[in-house]
Amino acid sequence: MQRRMIVRGQFHEVGCAVREDGVIPAGMFLDALKKGAWSAPDESVPLDEQISDYHWFLHAIRHWANTGEPVYRSAVNALDDGVWEFRHGDKRLTFFDTDGNGAYAPKLPIRSHADSEAPNSQYWHIPYFDQQIRLGHAFTKVSQRTLAQDLLESRDTRKEDLAHDQPIRPDLD
Repeated sequence: MQRRMIVRGQFHEVGCAVREDGVIPAGMFLDALKKGAWSAPDESVPLDEQISDYHWFLHAIRHWANTGEPVYRSAVNALDDGVWEFRHGDKRLTFFDTDGNGAYAPKLPIRSHADSEAPNSQYWHIPYFDQQIRLGHAFTKVSQRTLAQDLLESRDTRKEDLAHDQPIRPDLD
């Protein structure tokens, strides 16, 4: 399986997660934005605005890959169980990290400055992530809280993507 790579930076390699059926949700999201064809609850989003959003996401992802930090404080947010999101306007693109071999340890936001891995950074609350970052589920946020359905899709995408990376073991007879 060939993974769609977005950027190889100094800190992270960012690629798209792959679902069990081969669907690449983040790739579909980015492609749709690039064409101005992302379907949203408010269908009146102008074509130019979606194309601009596409460029914003690419810039934010490249910045993260090269610096290990968001482009600004509210550009990245922790969601649930180690799933994070790039956020721009009402559009969200989830991500998680992995060792690239199917293993995963949730990276949770740091609550105490004393526990920070980077106490001198303005982003001290963001933990260090593994080198491999996977872009997962994309959605348009329609309420103040992220919908349970979008959280579930994000976790399911992560689970299915990690399964792609696990070594194939021959069945024992």
